[in-house]
Amino acid sequence: MSAPTPPDRGSLRRPDGRPPFRLFLDFDGTLVDPNVAIVMVGKFADDGVRVAHEVDVKLHRGELTLRQAWELQAALLPWEQIPAMTDFAVREIPLRSGAHELIDLLVTHNVPTVVVSGGLDFYIQAILQREGFDLPFLSDTAHPGDDGHLRVEHPHGHRECRQCGICKAQVVRGPLPPAQRTIFVGDGSTDRFAAEVADIVFARGRLLTYCQTKGIPCYPFENFQPVTAQLKGWLEGAEPMPLGRARGVGDSLCPISRDVHSNADRAPG
Repeated sequence: MSAPTPPDRGSLRRPDGRPPFRLFLDFDGTLVDPNVAIVMVGKFADDGVRVAHEVDVKLHRGELTLRQAWELQAALLPWEQIPAMTDFAVREIPLRSGAHELIDLLVTHNVPTVVVSGGLDFYIQAILQREGFDLPFLSDTAHPGDDGHLRVEHPHGHRECRQCGICKAQVVRGPLPPAQRTIFVGDGSTDRFAAEVADIVFARGRLLTYCQTKGIPCYPFENFQPVTAQLKGWLEGAEPMPLGRARGVGDSLCPISRDVHSNADRAPG
């Protein structure tokens, strides 16, 4: 799918010099190259590779919600292995190519940036610290279960909907300063509802396929170089930033996306 070209275009740079957007960045499969959660299950859970595959198949058949799929897999991970899993993540999990240049650009221009992840806090924090990324992150959290395995809690879940562990749509649609847009960068199943409600989307992998299927305008990427180049053009005034509004999806499983779609249909223009 080609990059979005909304009919109304123009610079959104605020008179006070603040950046025109805030950016939400997925972690597994986006900021880092692999899906760390799946790697952890495959390495540290008994028969983890088979189970992770079976859960993934059921998820994409619609037989499990995103929350159910992750809870099933995380419950296989032994709590006593948290130090070993953390060390493994720090040693073995690579960033996506161009990640440092992207984060440097966002920091230089004071762009509010939040990592939003359906993964677990312990490895996300460890990898961000390894890279020297001083970024806030929102994720599910790991706790010891009664059976000695991980128990997952969802501090950023929707108060009623149980589709996702973290409600990325709710995070992206949170209160924003006037004239500030939302950009979402992601790759997978846990990102689809955020993509439905963000103003601008950068997508790869399954998220790119989903956006193409649903007609959601997006900028494709594999490494971060084109993402950084596009953002730099907007931030430094070389190219006007699209003013496209989030429209939501009317038949979405996400109540926030459906609400955005309903409100967009009622809005003038």
